[in-house]
Amino acid sequence: MNFVEAIGVPQAFSPNGDDNNDILFVKGFGITTMKFVIYNRYGEVVFETTDRDGTWDGTYKGKKLDPDVYDYYLKVTCIDEQVSIVKGNITLIR
Repeated sequence: MNFVEAIGVPQAFSPNGDDNNDILFVKGFGITTMKFVIYNRYGEVVFETTDRDGTWDGTYKGKKLDPDVYDYYLKVTCIDEQVSIVKGNITLIR
């Protein structure tokens, strides 16, 4: 089985407090290590985690961020020792 192919990041989420799609996280299984970083349009890091269970709620320094498109960088190593680097964007909807 190719674990890397099962890794993904949603393209959008809506942290508006309705308990539906309020947090963003890396989806997949077989991940042993990861680095997940989210940047605003100015290249500033607004979220970063190496915790497999790490989630982002659309805030930065305790403040809700405005709806926008944010870039991300994800590097994962899976249990089969495959390494994958994925870059993309996420739309934050309020």
